Amino acid sequence: MGPRAEDHEPAGPADELLCIAKVVKSWGLKGHVKLLSYAEAPDLFGRIPTLYVRKESGTIPLTVEDVKEHRGRVLLKFRGRDRIEDVEDLLQETLYMHRRDLDPLEPGEYYWFQLIGMEVRTDSGADLGTLREIITTGSNDVYVVQQGDREWLIPATTEVVLEVDVSRNTMTVHPLEGMMDTTDEHDL
Repeated sequence: MGPRAEDHEPAGPADELLCIAKVVKSWGLKGHVKLLSYAEAPDLFGRIPTLYVRKESGTIPLTVEDVKEHRGRVLLKFRGRDRIEDVEDLLQETLYMHRRDLDPLEPGEYYWFQLIGMEVRTDSGADLGTLREIITTGSNDVYVVQQGDREWLIPATTEVVLEVDVSRNTMTVHPLEGMMDTTDEHDL
């Protein structure tokens, strides 16, 4: 069962949908698919009522019917896709969720997609570059900030990260002693 024209929704602004997973293969004979999840918590899939696939012909909504975990991977079943043949059009496709389905955060908490791409400055006004990646460690996340060939590793602690302004796409940090290499400290 392939997508029908009436199954498509207008895509809307691209920033309303967030990439959440990739369908890597079908699983079993009853329409389950195995995902490569980009979500930190796999249980998120059980709380999202609808996921989306973008095709040239439009955005296809998929109602989540069942969520399982199998050997560390998320397995999904979508309503109306009850056979292995019904999910062939989803293989290797990216799945998206709508921003409105995100769980609310506490003040001072941010989703990674809000932080990636932020311009990072020190509290003395020096431009460090753009936040390109977030590394999860045991104690705290580490922000990888890059400017040209320079790369800074910024611990995501309240002692270092002074301000995050999502609306201005900026982050202000206070480098701790020894955090920046000595050849660059005069610039900061």
